Amino acid sequence: MSLFFKAHGKPSIGLLLIRLVVGSYTMSLGIMQASNIQDYINKVKALQFFSENTAFIIGFVTPFLLIVLGGLYIMGFFTPITSFSLAVISFVKIASRGFFPTEGIPFNKDMLFLVCFLTTLFAGAGIISFDALLDRRKKRNIIEPVDKNAETGGKVITAEVIVEPSTEIKEEEKN
Repeated sequence: MSLFFKAHGKPSIGLLLIRLVVGSYTMSLGIMQASNIQDYINKVKALQFFSENTAFIIGFVTPFLLIVLGGLYIMGFFTPITSFSLAVISFVKIASRGFFPTEGIPFNKDMLFLVCFLTTLFAGAGIISFDALLDRRKKRNIIEPVDKNAETGGKVITAEVIVEPSTEIKEEEKN
């Protein structure tokens, strides 16, 4: 029955799947838009959401941003910044197209992507990411015996322990 009622588990696998699927879609969308850049610029201008010059700049820059940010999102590199940037892009898409872009479609698919970007913005990239590899919040503490000469015959023994920030014991609580 634990298969049906699983309230525990590893959220890192779910975050990895979100990053892989949504990041791949974002990258492929950017590649498709960059392959025919003039049509995409004309499409942005046709929305008439921005001025002529702003639409040109946005239409030219957005495909390349999607490629770069999609790659960073897949790798889990700079996840808060990447997620926020992609969330802003999704929000602008939703605002320009509306919640119901065409008749017969229940809602804008970019709303799903916005929720995925916001999820990784607040939850992080998970353990399987470059952010986890480069996380510098782990502290290294040196533990030395109280009486250095008692058991080791004058030799000093040190041990290196990695302490997670959530399990760290403060020095004030020890004393």
